[in-house]
Amino acid sequence: MTKAWRVDVLECRGSSYDVGRQLAGAFLKTTRGRAYARRKERRPFAFSLRNAEAALKAWAPNIWEELNGLADGLRIPLERAVAEYSNGRLRYPPRGCSAVMSAGLYGRNYDYDVRRYDRLLVAIQPKGVHASIGFSDRFTGRVDGMNEHGLCVGLHQVSQAAARPGLVCILIVRVVLDQCATTREAVAMLRRIPHGLSFNYSLMDAGGHAAVVEASPAAVVVRDGEQLGCSNHFLSPTQQAFNRRNPGSYRHLPVLERFSRERLPADRLFRALNDSLSAVFDHRYTTGSGTLHTIVCAPAERRMQVGVGGDARPCSIDFAAWVAGGPLGLQTLEGQLGGTAKPFDPGRRVIAKTAGDKAKVFIGTPLDNALFKDLTLANASFANVSLAGARFDDIDFSNTVITSNCNFNGMQIAGVSVKELLASHARRQTAEQA
Repeated sequence: MTKAWRVDVLECRGSSYDVGRQLAGAFLKTTRGRAYARRKERRPFAFSLRNAEAALKAWAPNIWEELNGLADGLRIPLERAVAEYSNGRLRYPPRGCSAVMSAGLYGRNYDYDVRRYDRLLVAIQPKGVHASIGFSDRFTGRVDGMNEHGLCVGLHQVSQAAARPGLVCILIVRVVLDQCATTREAVAMLRRIPHGLSFNYSLMDAGGHAAVVEASPAAVVVRDGEQLGCSNHFLSPTQQAFNRRNPGSYRHLPVLERFSRERLPADRLFRALNDSLSAVFDHRYTTGSGTLHTIVCAPAERRMQVGVGGDARPCSIDFAAWVAGGPLGLQTLEGQLGGTAKPFDPGRRVIAKTAGDKAKVFIGTPLDNALFKDLTLANASFANVSLAGARFDDIDFSNTVITSNCNFNGMQIAGVSVKELLASHARRQTAEQA
């Protein structure tokens, strides 16, 4: 998928009620906000206003106040605002996210469903809690961000199995940003909070202290270090029962850990994550897990580089200056989903191109049982893809390179097993050397 992509940037200051009302007013002025009145109410199953109020007043009373302002600003009943934008029993489709913590930098890709993405970067400075900047989910929640003390946090979904009563992921990120100043404080908070679902939370503070918190409804396990990568599965032996089948997460983690060992500077780390040809950039937009935004934060400096889509030119945000009263200097972020690579759309089962067409790039895309016919694949690039059951007819493979770390089980060329061809070649080489 390639598509022009735009995210609105909003700024709110004042009491928590004021922040909620300002957020609603600013949202209603956006293109998506103007269509809000036509949207149907979404009431989650077994929603209880009393239970939601009790949970918020216990863990995040400022968000309860914000919801009151949000309801007034959107001109909807408080019960609807709480049901849709707080701790209601809303299901979350799978989201795949990547993070790198190294050399005093926090880097992050957010991969999610295009249709369910808020497309809002929000800077808030409510009285009584920490100021923060982050990407919104359902207005009051955050999927990632950085606060005025330099603490960075992002969520990484692991599984929706074994769900229990507890706070939802997006509010947990928000609570950490609002109430914690260091990684140590954030870890302590994440140990206390009741977790409704299984998520990883990646953390780094202004002192460069990093951690990954593996949080399930049953337990919380912490791994820390100076160089960390984080994706969408648990590493702790006691938590692995919660892992779902997620090949992309297992492919991404070694790459993220390599980035962390290389201790890349901010500009190179941003490119490593946001380059549409990167092994950790996700093109699965049609299946709800494409890369939507990238951030690289320097917590000690309270600075953030941010871009949306792929191959983005990052915008630099001086959040410390904003906290001191200055403007962000941004109203929108613009980019292109998928960047410039134009990978194969997995929704199409058949490729039928003429030999003169330029070859495509295939990255992190399920191509099982695909049919490639009358197509030039000269100089094509395949990375992190499955070709199980695929069929190639009348294809130009000139200058194509196939590396040795491929699985050729069952693969045939012109009716001959590839494993047999390779074995025959090895025997011939041995005979020639003898």
